[in-house]
Amino acid sequence: MPFLGRIAGAREDLQYRPPSSGQPRREVGFGDIWDNLSKRFPALGGRGGGFLAVLIIVVLIIASLGWLASGFYTVAPGEQAALRRFGKFSGTSEEGLHWFWPSPVGRRDIVAIVQTRRMELGFRSGTEGTTVAQTVPAESLMITGDTNIVDVGAVVQYRIVDLPRYLYRVDDPGEPERGVVRGRPDGRTLRDVAETALRQVIGQRAIDDVLTTEKELVQQETLLLMAQLLARYESGIQVQQVLLQNVNPPSQVRAAFEDVVKAREDKDRFINQAQAYQAAQLPQALGQAVQITQEAEGFKRGRIALATGQAAGFKELLDGYLTSPDVTRQRLYLESMEKILPGVTKFIIAADATSGVIPYLPLSQLPGTGTGVAR
Repeated sequence: MPFLGRIAGAREDLQYRPPSSGQPRREVGFGDIWDNLSKRFPALGGRGGGFLAVLIIVVLIIASLGWLASGFYTVAPGEQAALRRFGKFSGTSEEGLHWFWPSPVGRRDIVAIVQTRRMELGFRSGTEGTTVAQTVPAESLMITGDTNIVDVGAVVQYRIVDLPRYLYRVDDPGEPERGVVRGRPDGRTLRDVAETALRQVIGQRAIDDVLTTEKELVQQETLLLMAQLLARYESGIQVQQVLLQNVNPPSQVRAAFEDVVKAREDKDRFINQAQAYQAAQLPQALGQAVQITQEAEGFKRGRIALATGQAAGFKELLDGYLTSPDVTRQRLYLESMEKILPGVTKFIIAADATSGVIPYLPLSQLPGTGTGVAR
């Protein structure tokens, strides 16, 4: 092209040439360069050419300053920026105002690293205004250790802990439905890791354990296994929680499983009622047994003491009788009368009250204690 040829010729004229023999050496200055350019490009050397040259220089300076100013950027709290120079990772920057080479020399990726993110496995939440979740059978149907099929839904909560690894170590196809772009490992990679870990953990257990008692253990083991896999991939992701949302048998046999679960709940309820009755009755029975035992012990000690006292009294009575039989016999007679007479109706008649015929007196009908005196 003629224009490019003229520029090439101007470049050749601007090159330094050694002086010919016999002529003194002269250095090339800015004036020589401008004269040469004016000769090659008459528009610069003519009227108004100086203004055009100054305008071009000013435009170039402003464009350069604008390009350099585009290198300023701000990192918000909770975010981190990964910097690349000519495509090679250069470092990271924390929150605040920073400057880095603008495109195409440099590139920066600003990502929120404090935010807790979530991924749904086995189901998809309804859109805005819709509360019904959509099941994804390809992800949710899993085989247990006893070769049964179970329908599992889970939520994985995670956050970014190593931004360079998160951005540059894993090539992932991404997941547009969750807003995960290509190259981010929390796309298809994280979903595959979660599905693999959950299938492995559930495949080691019977369906009854998964449905009832070991849900918490399944969550913990899945979390540990996911952490190991993501660390091996150098994904820069830390899984915080794995939460099982629903663990159900397939819909075709769900009614039968619900009957089994209900029967087990009834069994547990009956066992709890029996244990409660036992807990209430056993202390009462033990208390009654202790009371009866103590009463028997008291009666035993009383009878023994009474028999011992009677034996000691009889022995003393025997000793007294052997010492003075008449006195002891008289005393025993009087003591026996003292015991007998208080309960017997008595009639006392003086010896001189009658002469011949004993008069009849209705003493038993007289007021008093049943005892009377006739004179």
